[in-house]
Amino acid sequence: MAKEPKKLEEVGEAYLADASKVHLVSHDFPFAPEVLWAALLDGDTWTKWLPITKVEWTSPKPYKVGTTRTVWIGSQIVEEVFFAWDEGSRMAFRFDRTTLPLNAGVEDYQVHATETGCRLDWRFRARAPFLLGPLISAQMKSGIRKGLPKLEAYIRDNPAKYGLS
Repeated sequence: MAKEPKKLEEVGEAYLADASKVHLVSHDFPFAPEVLWAALLDGDTWTKWLPITKVEWTSPKPYKVGTTRTVWIGSQIVEEVFFAWDEGSRMAFRFDRTTLPLNAGVEDYQVHATETGCRLDWRFRARAPFLLGPLISAQMKSGIRKGLPKLEAYIRDNPAKYGLS
């Protein structure tokens, strides 16, 4: 029998304010910001660069603050609510309900134009029972760090999907 997702703390922008508790990973892409943004909006693309099995946007377009999405990581579920949305440059969400052993979680994706393409800055903060918080945070940071080069390769190998051809 599948576990029922539990409600987490409703955290947001202020939760990211303590830089000492926030994890950051950055990656430079040789693509225009709108190309990377298109990849971040495509649910199927997330399954190509992270250990995610399915992403379902549960709010209609256009996406904005209040948009919801459900992510499956194997048998685990994370229901997300977006608290920041700047079309083309930033999406940030809190984990609203999940089967993961968390009390709170936030991810923040920011896309910045550079001279050679763009840079993605990913920030993450989580709180979990006992010593699970640092473990989960380390796993997330490692997964993103390893995943972003895979995302770059996937975009490069599928140019038509993102308007590159």
